[in-house]
Formats: sequence, structure tokens, C-alpha cells
Amino acid sequence: MNRRALIGLLGVTVLAVAACGSSSTSSPGASSAGASSSTTTAGPPLIAEPTTGVTFSDDFNPDDGNSVAAQMGTRSMVNEPLIEFDQLDPTVSGTHYWLATAYSFQNGGKDLQVTIRKNVKFNDGSAFGPADVAATFNMLMNTVKANITGVPAQSAAPTVSGDTVTLHFAAAQYTSLFEVLGTTYILKASVASQIAANPKIAITNPIGTGPFMLDSYSSSLIKWKPNPYYWGGKPPESEIETPSLATNSAASDALVSGQLDWAGNDIPNVYSSFVDLDPQTNHAWFASGNTVTLQFNQNPGNGGATGIGDAQVRKAISYGINRNAVSLLGESGYETAASSSSGLILPAQKAYLPSSGSLTADLSTAGNVPDAATAKADNLPTGDDVYDILTKDGYTAPTSSSYNSSTGTYTPGGNCTSNSATNCWEKGGQDISFSVYDPVAFTDKWEDAALISQELQALGMDVTTKAAQGDSDWYAGYFSSTTDWQTLLIWGAGGSLPYIQYENWLDPTIKSNAAAYTGVSIPAAAQALTQYASTDPSDTAAVNPIVQSLETIMSTQVPYVPVVYGADWNVYSSAKYTGWPDQSHPYMNPTPSDPEMPYILMQLKPVAS
Repeated sequence: MNRRALIGLLGVTVLAVAACGSSSTSSPGASSAGASSSTTTAGPPLIAEPTTGVTFSDDFNPDDGNSVAAQMGTRSMVNEPLIEFDQLDPTVSGTHYWLATAYSFQNGGKDLQVTIRKNVKFNDGSAFGPADVAATFNMLMNTVKANITGVPAQSAAPTVSGDTVTLHFAAAQYTSLFEVLGTTYILKASVASQIAANPKIAITNPIGTGPFMLDSYSSSLIKWKPNPYYWGGKPPESEIETPSLATNSAASDALVSGQLDWAGNDIPNVYSSFVDLDPQTNHAWFASGNTVTLQFNQNPGNGGATGIGDAQVRKAISYGINRNAVSLLGESGYETAASSSSGLILPAQKAYLPSSGSLTADLSTAGNVPDAATAKADNLPTGDDVYDILTKDGYTAPTSSSYNSSTGTYTPGGNCTSNSATNCWEKGGQDISFSVYDPVAFTDKWEDAALISQELQALGMDVTTKAAQGDSDWYAGYFSSTTDWQTLLIWGAGGSLPYIQYENWLDPTIKSNAAAYTGVSIPAAAQALTQYASTDPSDTAAVNPIVQSLETIMSTQVPYVPVVYGADWNVYSSAKYTGWPDQSHPYMNPTPSDPEMPYILMQLKPVAS
């Protein structure tokens, strides 16, 4: 499965932001990425698979999470956003004006004025303009069920003046540009009216301004043909094909056999099974796009777990996890070990870390720090090991363990299992006891859960795994009002700004946020998030202290434990096309999914035959 496609379906907030106010009117093919929109001969069909395991349906409603367009992440092929933001680049260079050519804030960030591109047509040949943009946002304001990407509350209907649309919000939206301009897929006004009347309406002939339009649909393959009216010029590809693939292994087989050119999922043993077969044309680049965390159920009852309501226990758990093992064994080395308790996505967000270095590499990636000398050698804070954290918190160490006070060495003694008090950390008659709940079908996350269980059991905590049979079962448990899960591993909301993940983790007032499901409610975090949202992100002197206060909350109260930096899956072949984003030329988040997919497609060049 593709992590980012699932986030969109669940309504989890995913945001990004860029510098305000600058203007650009360049066409997609005129990008610095190097493609040419003046291609005279289109290249061969390109076969792209954003995610696996989706049952196809003949429905391309971009505002219905159950449609094939939403589940496969292909909405932006037809219904474009106003701006294409590179979620890995928060600078001006990561802002690519699309259906909008400029934007600016007024009224303390509550009003957002957007200049709309001229001379654009829909794929049915009709004219596109500001009225269509206004109609799209007006529909989302009044149709809650259609607002699946989380456009913030609007205080009034959009207003149109000439080629500008002004959006009016109930609160400042400096930190919500990705939701507003990046993942609102613009509709023709008449289509917006249809969705307003019936948010679940099945759209079989999608109308939009995008570079491609629907050519044919079947339950196993969707074909897209170039939009002859496309404002950005002729797409380089003669056709895009979206196949239905049931599993990651099926995607791997399709790549190897040449039946797939671009995959957006975790390919098993991708280097040995694909890349190494022909390194000249077979490639994989997994950019770090989010922070995967161990989340704790802090709701009343918390699923029957013991100990995890204590911040010091959560900190000890964090220091007991061998992140290198999770990265290399559970994630096949595709996702790197998290190194900072701040939860920031590193190295992309390292500029937000305190200059003192206090939260830079403050987590041991190799698990529990065994002694003070090792901590010093690894540049880690002394005293930050399981033994010191838990004994200072009033816990009694397992009787079979030992501790050498002169060297600071803690030697665990045997595994802790239920009702085995001699080998478990204990306080007030209770062991530290919980399960890690993840789907067996997510083979990497299930392996991660097993590794964490083994590591923490060996350190004296009663940690087991709880299997969800599939993603539906898992989400049902995660969202359950009966709170029968205890901990689980799940990806973060990603994005270029720290606000994006922090709001998801720490703001329980938004019911689709992780904070609402985990029961996390920290007044100081709420205050900092409010300050952050109302502060212009270009004012770094004001923003950085706010971000660092949120980092401190993450580090000291440990509402979530950073484990690895989640990959934006991207496996591709350059046999047919060149110009792909890669580690040496990272011009865009590389995943073949909404919203960046059409941006990348317009940068590619056919390989000369």
C-alpha cells in the first residue's frame, strides 16, 4: 500500500507551505526540471501504479474517498491543484504555480487572495476561470462529506474580482497552504454543484484542466490520454496506464517483466529483485517524507495497557528501541533510523533544531545505551538509558538483572512476559505491559512490531504483538471508541513544515488527527500550535522559538516515539523516459500519486528510439 494514498482517504491532515506572494506564470513543461512541453512526437505509453490493493470502481469523483481516483491517487491527472508544492522543499524553489499564478494573505492571514491563470480550458473544451475555483471552495465549505482533504473552515463564501478569488477563513491559515492550494482539486462549477447535491455521486467521465483525461476504464486497467486543450502544452507521454495490482509482490513482478514503469509502494528486496538487474535503467529513490512513530493509547482504559500513561516510561521505551534493527531488518534499509526525539523529519527540517544541539542525534539508534562511556562516545546524554530513567521514576528493576554503578552498565536478565514479575520492571504492583497493534498484511510494519517487542522484552518490559488481519481491521481498531488497542506503529503526516506533523500529533480538536485517536491533550502544545498557525512562516525569528517549544514537548512528554523516517515510495524505470526526480536532482516529491504526479509527468522526456 502507499502510505500517502491512505492518509488522503482517512482525512489525516497533510500540509506544506512555501514563501508567500511571489508570482510565476511558467507552464509545466518550462520547469527547471528540464522537460519540454513542445515535444512534437509523444513517447510510448507509461505504466504507473500509485498503490496496490485497490479494488477498481468506475467512479472518478475527486471528493469521494471511496472513488478509484481518490484511492489510487490519480485525481490530479484530471483535476489539478492551484499550486504544485514540493513537500520535501519548503523554500521558494519548491513552489510551482499551477492553476494559480500568485497568492497573498490579508486580514492577518484569514483572507487568502489567489490570482487565477488565464487562457485555461477544461478537457471538454469549455473555458476555465475564477468562478470555477470559487464554486469548488464554496462546495467544500457547505459539503462536509466532500471535504476529504481538510480545507480549513471558511467564514464566508469566496469572492471573485477580475482574475482573483479571495478565500475567507475563520482563522489564520499561514500553515495550511498545502491543504488549500496544494490538495484542493479544482472542479468545473457545474460538477461542483453536482457534488454539493450528492457528495457520493459516481463520476464516470471526469472533467478537469489536467494534462490527461480518461480514455477507457476496466476493472483491471485505466487508460488516460492527453488533454488536447491542456494549458501547459502537449504532455510528453502518448498515454498513461494505471493497472490494478493486488500486492506489492505483484508490483515487483510487473516491474521486472517490463509491465510497469513507475511504482509507488514498498517493493520487496527492491535492489536485488529490480535495481541490480539493470542499474542503468532500474532505479529506486525513497525520500524521507514523514516520521514513523510508536503511538500510545492514552484514552481512559487505554486498552488495558499498564505503564504507558507515564511519560518517563514512554521515554524509557523510546531509549530501548533499536532503531537500526527496525530500519535494516523491518524496513529493508529503505527507511532510516530516527535520531531526534523532537519528531522532526531529518535532515530536511534540521534548520528548526535548537542551535545548542540538545535535540540533534539525542536518540540512540542502536537501542538502550549500556553505559555512560558508550553514551559519551555516541554523543548522547548520560543518564538517558532504560535503567536510569525507570529507577528515577520509582520502578524496581527485574531481579534477574544487574547494574554496575561504577561503570553505569545495566545488564538485563531474561525476557519479561506476563505474570513474570522477577523479570519485569515493576511499580505499585504493576509491570510495564502493552501490545503493539499492526496489520500482518503490512509485512514491514509487522516485522517492526515484532522487533520492538523482542527488544523491550529483553530489557524487562512485557511487550507483545497484536495482529490486525488487514488495514480495514487496523483502522477500525485505531478509530475505535472502545479503545481496545494499546500501541501501534504508523506513519506521520509528513510535509515540509514541522507544523504539519505536530498539529496531527498534538491537536485533538480535529477529529481526524492522531491526537484525537490517541487521547493526547497537552495545553502547552495547543497554545504553541495556535501561535504557530497565526505566525507568518517567513518570520523565522518568531517561528523558530514556537517550533522548539513543540520539540521540547515531544522530547520531554514523549506523546509519540520517533522510530524511523518514513519513505515516500518511488521505484521506476528510465528505459522509456528520462528526467525523473532523484537524489541528485530532487525537484519534486517523487511518489507517483496526488498531487505531484502530473508535475513529474510533464517533466519527463521520451528516450530516443
